[in-house]
Amino acid sequence: MPQKPKYSICMCNYNMADTLEQSLTSILDQLDDRFEVLLVDDGSSDNSIKVIEDLQTKYKNLRLHPMPRDRKRKLGFTRNVSIQEARGDYVLLHLDCDDTYGPFITDFTAVFHQIEKCLGHDFLLSGQHINMARRNFLLQHGPYRNLKRCQDRDLWIRMAALGAYIPLQHHDFATRLPKQRSERIFRIFYLSWEHILYDFRTGMRIQDFLKYEAKKRNGMPFLLQALRLLYIMPNWLFSKFLPPIKYPESMNTPDKIASYREKAKGTFTEVMNRNNCEPNYDMLTPEAQAIFI
Repeated sequence: MPQKPKYSICMCNYNMADTLEQSLTSILDQLDDRFEVLLVDDGSSDNSIKVIEDLQTKYKNLRLHPMPRDRKRKLGFTRNVSIQEARGDYVLLHLDCDDTYGPFITDFTAVFHQIEKCLGHDFLLSGQHINMARRNFLLQHGPYRNLKRCQDRDLWIRMAALGAYIPLQHHDFATRLPKQRSERIFRIFYLSWEHILYDFRTGMRIQDFLKYEAKKRNGMPFLLQALRLLYIMPNWLFSKFLPPIKYPESMNTPDKIASYREKAKGTFTEVMNRNNCEPNYDMLTPEAQAIFI
């Protein structure tokens, strides 16, 4: 009987066959038998299933959970399915099928366990394109909301309200794979809509949104600025027909959330020192120390 994995890397896929093999290979090649990679497919209509099944002939710790397509099911719901179906005691989340990953996933788990031993309670460790928590803790205090975008930010806020959110500052070891121009344009249009709709569902007023946009103006391309301004009124009206998303006043706008995250963020050393613990660097290779310290 196969040994039960200790860690489940939970990934969600929808029509990403072009990047799946490169992404999954970069992850699977660095793992040992303590890990499984669980790929939840959200009803892909491309070649995704074939790509995954071919990879399964080489990687025995790659597991596929296919689902029929349901347009009402958004990414947040699919992430919940991945956690429920995971066999590991711990889950690693937000690893994307259009990213490749440097060989530091096991080092991230080692950092997590040092912080876990120091704190003595459950928490969500939120790194760059990788998050980790105990599976039962997320099942108890999640789940994700059924959101297409910002489902991760929503979970972070709720974890923060529990005193269980630790944003970890480290060098990003994920690399985004290139996409076709048509897909990039579609993502800009679609995801901008979803982001703005989420902000209005949290109770953000139009005047507050305009002030927030003005702060970001210098770092945003002009055409994207114009698009977001065109989206404001229809998004605000549409949000009135959807259930509101309530947060504490201290974290009910994007700039407040960003401010909280920046204050809470710390390197591995800083997180340990804040909690009066001595970090052990010996469990990290010199390459990993350059990433996490």
